[in-house]
Amino acid sequence: MPVILAYEQPIVAVLVDHTVIRKMKKQNSNFRSYIRVKELAKASNETQVTLYFFSINEFNFSKNNIKGMYYCFKRNIWKQREFPLPNILYNRRGDKKKDPTFKRIAAVFEDHGVININSQSYFNKWDVYETLQQYPEVMNYLPRTEFFVTEEDISFFLENYNQAYLKGVRGGRGKWIFYIKKIPDEGYYYSYFTSELVEGTVKNLDSLYKEIHSFFKNQNFVIQEAIDLIQIDDSKVDFRAELQRNGNGELTILGISGRVGISNSPITIHSSAYPVVHFLREILHYPEEKIAELVENICDFLALIYHSLEESYGSFGEIGIDFGIDSSDHIWFIEPNARSAKVSLMKAFDETTYHQSFLNPLEYAKYLYQQAVPIRDYALMNNSIPWLAKKH
Repeated sequence: MPVILAYEQPIVAVLVDHTVIRKMKKQNSNFRSYIRVKELAKASNETQVTLYFFSINEFNFSKNNIKGMYYCFKRNIWKQREFPLPNILYNRRGDKKKDPTFKRIAAVFEDHGVININSQSYFNKWDVYETLQQYPEVMNYLPRTEFFVTEEDISFFLENYNQAYLKGVRGGRGKWIFYIKKIPDEGYYYSYFTSELVEGTVKNLDSLYKEIHSFFKNQNFVIQEAIDLIQIDDSKVDFRAELQRNGNGELTILGISGRVGISNSPITIHSSAYPVVHFLREILHYPEEKIAELVENICDFLALIYHSLEESYGSFGEIGIDFGIDSSDHIWFIEPNARSAKVSLMKAFDETTYHQSFLNPLEYAKYLYQQAVPIRDYALMNNSIPWLAKKH
């Protein structure tokens, strides 16, 4: 039978890569996710939630406890100590289900009734499209997407749509995206972004296939219709919405950012980002009435996608949803993100909004805990692990 230790507030554990833990031990703030780690620590202090960070290396199977990292606000340093199993898991590492250690930890957590903030920490692009196609009300938002099986699949898309996106079924932040376009009487254009934009042209399909296979290697990928989304000059435009559940379990749209990519890049990573209303008004010069109607349609679309994903995969405390808008103001779903880095939110919105994106998951954790443990033994909180109630 699952055992959940009953404290006044939940213990939340954040699973991260071991490289993050190593840098925290060295008091090294020079890594990409540090700002998010620090914001979560601040949010835990404000919400009075006990929070620690760990990797799979810190799990002690003999004791069923974890050597977690936490931030000591008195000394302004990261410290490590033994923690009990958490009540709530916030997975920022990704599933990596083939990892045997991760599977063992997941099994222990399940046996002890540990609750996940998100029902899973990644989305498979092909599985998502297959899943969402089951909902008639969602179909109108989905560009045609097929799983790559043979090279004839690519040829079909180019013949029928003239251009397409090839996307790895796994991977975020613009990785594994390859754009192709048929150029009449000239051949084929392709582009992708690694550390920089790579562009090229080839004269025939065989040469194009070689470039594609060289890029994806053994990765599975989907072929997706390239929608005629709005552009600014030669820069692609898309949108990222950050949806989160709050301390009452209610779905909120924290922010929607318009993103303008690097010229000719097939992705909008490393882009400029603006609040959606500012973007529509000041950059696209939409009239106020049109803005109000479009934003309402966007909000309805986002809620529909979120609830459809939850119905299929289970509950989520947060999902980042990418979408595009075409020249007729039709909304197109691009992909969901179970572990949004919130980069566009940070670029587009103020510090208060950005910080709220770290408060919400912890307030939602408290909500989940209260729903799971309606009667709490406050004496246990004081006697079992006394230092949890103290400030460090």
